[in-house]
Amino acid sequence: MSLPYRIAHISDIHLWRFTWNPFLWMGKRALGLGNLALRRGRKFRREALAQLVAAIEGDGVDHLVVSGDLTTTSLPQEFALCKDGLSRALNSPTRATVLPGNHDRYTRATYRRRLFDLYFGDFCDGGRFPFLKPLTEGLDLIGFDPNIPRPFSARGLVKNDDVEKLKGLLKEIPNRGTETLLFVCHYPAEVPSPHHEQGRAHELVGGESLVAALSGIEIPIYWLHGHIHNPWRHQSPTVPNLIYLNPGAPLYRTEAGVSLGRWILDWEGGKLRTEWRSTPETSESLVDTVIC
Repeated sequence: MSLPYRIAHISDIHLWRFTWNPFLWMGKRALGLGNLALRRGRKFRREALAQLVAAIEGDGVDHLVVSGDLTTTSLPQEFALCKDGLSRALNSPTRATVLPGNHDRYTRATYRRRLFDLYFGDFCDGGRFPFLKPLTEGLDLIGFDPNIPRPFSARGLVKNDDVEKLKGLLKEIPNRGTETLLFVCHYPAEVPSPHHEQGRAHELVGGESLVAALSGIEIPIYWLHGHIHNPWRHQSPTVPNLIYLNPGAPLYRTEAGVSLGRWILDWEGGKLRTEWRSTPETSESLVDTVIC
């Protein structure tokens, strides 16, 4: 193992394709496509994805983690666009882990068809959640999927069966020699106080059961997530060895431009160092939100 072992964490790319197909303008997708036409399409700059991939390549990473919301309304065209745009970074499941977000499970039809898994299943244990993935000596990753389609809500749901499966995986940790655990889930269970209002509207229902399960692990835990489009590093108020890392939305355009925001995690064998990276133009405007 060469040290440091470097991981890049991104989330909430929200690639989009607008369609005039009337059969797709039904149910919840009508709201999503309407929002896309009026606002989101101007804010999320899909053409900047190539810059983001180039930045990640320049970071010299060994593993890429994408914690969900690759698409906007779960259209097949959006999944294909994202798979193609990330292709240089997704050359092997041993070098990338990709999890869905609520926008990737946007409608009941795409949820039933497991459309996300058809495109990215190789990078999330075939869509069998939760799963445990060894990254390198002393560093393991667990992927968890609480995303369900809801008609008028962006809330996630932790199912009891999945919590029991998670507990089973966590029981393996002491015997694996794991020194640090990365827990990847699109939703956070706890948010910084400046974002409590957003957290209520986008909450993870049952998230406290995940926190309770993780609290039994004494090693450092980093919860890699997205969902709320503000980058932060947040110490859990309830579990002293749990830290949340949110890279925000790297393709979202502000007055300062797109951030290309990402977390860089360097595993140095027994210690994980984290560093926030973004474009110079946006780093000053975001720096106050990163550490909460």
